[in-house]
Order: sequence, then structure tokens, then C-alpha cells
Amino acid sequence: MPDPGPVVPTAPELATPTSLPAGTAFLQTVAATDGDRSIAPGQANIWDLNEDFSIEDGGDDQFDGTLHLLVDVGGVQAGFPSDQTYAELTALGPEMGPSDGVKAVTFTSDTNFLQTTGGYAYLHAGAEVRLQQTLNLGSAVGPGISLVWDGVPSPGNAAAPMSDPGQFGQVVVRDTAGALLATLFKVDLNGVSGTWGSASLAAFVGQTVVLSFEQRVWVSGSAIDNVSVKDGANTEFVVNGDFEAAGTGWTVSASKIVQNVRTGVRTLNGLEVQRTFYTQPNLLWARMTDVFRNTTAAPIDAVVSYATNLGSDSLGIIYPTPGATQKALSTWDYKSNSGNVGDRDVGFAFGTADVVNYRSDTALGVGAGTDDVLFQFNISVPAGGSVTLMNFLVMSGTDTGLVATDITARATEVDTQLADIANNFRTNFAYQRGLTQAQLDTVKNF
Repeated sequence: MPDPGPVVPTAPELATPTSLPAGTAFLQTVAATDGDRSIAPGQANIWDLNEDFSIEDGGDDQFDGTLHLLVDVGGVQAGFPSDQTYAELTALGPEMGPSDGVKAVTFTSDTNFLQTTGGYAYLHAGAEVRLQQTLNLGSAVGPGISLVWDGVPSPGNAAAPMSDPGQFGQVVVRDTAGALLATLFKVDLNGVSGTWGSASLAAFVGQTVVLSFEQRVWVSGSAIDNVSVKDGANTEFVVNGDFEAAGTGWTVSASKIVQNVRTGVRTLNGLEVQRTFYTQPNLLWARMTDVFRNTTAAPIDAVVSYATNLGSDSLGIIYPTPGATQKALSTWDYKSNSGNVGDRDVGFAFGTADVVNYRSDTALGVGAGTDDVLFQFNISVPAGGSVTLMNFLVMSGTDTGLVATDITARATEVDTQLADIANNFRTNFAYQRGLTQAQLDTVKNF
């Protein structure tokens, strides 16, 4: 029979319940091509949420806070407050794995994450990542058997109101069925136990056990190198402990993750407001979806504003995205005159807006622009009804300012993505992935 070809979806993959934990920082699996730092190997940028669900930085100073939400009713303005706690957040599917760009362990020699002359293993942020090797200690001889390793532990991600209290990094021993036998080292929000870099395995002489480096973190991962287990006769039981043969001898496991997270409800000038952030690791874009509910018996007219401060320090070149029919803005910046490397290119697809305010720099390095970008929408929320607004953010690993010779240069990769979102949101189900049907039914600006 002839190959029927790929299955074409007939509807978007909408939000689903999940038991996986919520995160509030999501690494973007795109390559950095500008020479600036990455957040993790192969992951240039980060969508780092503030407690009002604005984006804090982006990882390369692309933002100094973006998509702050304000609601004006009758001339009185109220902002979505910066008081979200982790307990209020709701994680939603779809659940994502390697095909979505989720990274678990990278075997690398990148000295940006571990100062070494050879290879090592890097454990990426994730719901639960494990790097393991089975050790047959049946022939081990006394008087003892010792484990040593090098690297950089996960910092455990400092406690904050939106921190996942279940975050940890640890080195453990398990049996071959996966049951925990001993915790040799652990760091979590409660502190540190054990000693990073060394432990005794004397209790397991004569057994077959699994050595496991594990973590559940959302920002900074860990690096592991020079793993060695030797007995009293100096016999080595670890294969490829220096990772010069990449992952040979090791196994990697990781749970899926979700990158669709919803806030608790806040009431702003009579409207119940709830924000949802969604992104997929290997895509250039993220989506902020805001639902405005009117539980009163009369309609409420409001002006909804989204305020952004760019990281370009007034040196940003900002322009309507080509081909996006005035529904998107692109921006790149130029900092060579100040001695600093510029920020990576970014952009916004906001759909049909009532007001779009920005000011671009007038020439390279002049500083006549502004970092402030504002989108406004006039909405009327019927009694007992809802209105949904969506904004898409785009980040890439490229810095157009490094090669620009004048302000006519364009952030082509960002432009292409923004134009596709602006023109094809309704027909490309990828842009609707993770929404609820109620959000789709009430969206105003796309």
C-alpha cells in the first residue's frame, strides 16, 4: 500500500489535566549564534516568569520586564499584582518530551558550564532527570569502597513565592528495580545534606546497585564529571566516568514536563483576571493568554494595557514586522558604541490592537529611542461573560546588531515567525496548542 503520509490534525491539542509539577522558568532549546552565554548547553534563552506573570529578562537582557498587565475602568487603572504563589499555580498539559525539544542530559565539553579540558555530563532543568550507571560490586574487596566525582551541583533554585518547593538535586544509590537505598548527597530548599564529591559505598559491597545523579529543578542544572568507584584493591567499577566516550555505559531517564501554567484569579476593577503562559522548548515563540471575566449583572468596558521595558537601553531598532499587517513589532539593538554586546532579537505578535506605542532609535548607537513598548485593547466584557486577549513573544539566538550597518537591517528570523503567527493563528493549530476551548471561543485580538 502507498504511504499515506503524515497525519494532519483536524483540531488543536487543547489544554489537559496533568499531575506533573508546574514550572515558572522555561528554557528555550535554540542555538545561540551571537557569541553570548546560553542558559544551558543548546538552550540559549529562558522564559523567566515574575510573580505578576510578566517575563523578567529572557536570559540575554532582552527584557527588563515584559507584558505587565494593567486594566483601566472608568479612568481608574489597576495592575495585575506581583503576589502569585506556587500553591496557586495550575499546571496544564500537553505533556512534552524530546520531540518537543525537551533536553535531559547533554554530554559536552562546553567550558561555559564546567571548567574542564574534556567531556562531562550536563543535567538539564526538568521535572525529574536521572543519569545512572549499574555497578556490579560483587567482586569488590575491603576494607572499603569509595565513590568520588567532580562537577557543579544544582543550586536547588533559591526559595521565592513562586518556587517549586519540590525542587532538589541529589546523588543516590538505588536497587536495580529503582527503589531508593541511600542518599549520598542532597540539596533542596531546606539546605544541603552529605558532601558533594565523595561518599562511601562500603554498605553495598557484594551487591549490584545503581548509582544515580538526579534532579528536579527549573533554572540551573548540574554538571557531573570524573565519576569513580574503587575498592580496597584499587579496582575501578565505573565505565566511562570521565565521559570522554560521551554517554557510553550510562543511562538517561527523564519524566515529561509541562510548560503551560495558569495563575490564580485576581480581581481588577470588577473583572476577574487569570493569566496563562505557554511555550514549547524548541519553538521561537511563547504565548501569554489573559481571560477577563465579568461576574456582575452589567457589562464592563475596560482598556487593557500591556507594558514592556526592553533591555536595549534606548538603542533598540523597533519596527512593524514586515508582512504582519500591523499586528506585530520586531526589535533588535545595537550596543557596539557603548562597548557592550547587544541583546538578542525579539518581537511581539499582538494581533488587532487599538493602540501601539514605541519609539525606535534614529541611527545606530544614538540612544534616541525608548525601551518602553505599550499595546492597548478596548474591550467590553458582557455581564456573566468573558473576553480573552493573547500576546505572543518571540526570541531567537541571533543578534542582528552585530552585523547591522544601519537601521534598515531586519531581524529576519524573528520577522518570519511573527508574520506567520499574525497571519495564520486561526489555521495553524500549533499556535493554539495548550489553549482551552473557552479561550479560543472568546479571543478578541486574533
